[in-house]
Amino acid sequence: MVADDTADESELEQVLASIDPVQVRMANDLLQQGGIEGFIFDDESSRMLGSTAAVPARLMVHADRAAEAREILKQLGFED
Repeated sequence: MVADDTADESELEQVLASIDPVQVRMANDLLQQGGIEGFIFDDESSRMLGSTAAVPARLMVHADRAAEAREILKQLGFED
């Protein structure tokens, strides 16, 4: 899911950032399968600028699920 007006960034926490938007989308899909809703921010900007570290794509989840999401991603080998 790509960020839209229904996702208030102030209620979300970043659980993964990467200059590789494919990695962020994959992590989001895995969290979604585990029942954790994710939102991807800056995906388009990251792709537009190529593989520079200027604007990484960010995976955000609701703050109350952030610790759980980080643990799942860590177990799956994703590092922030």
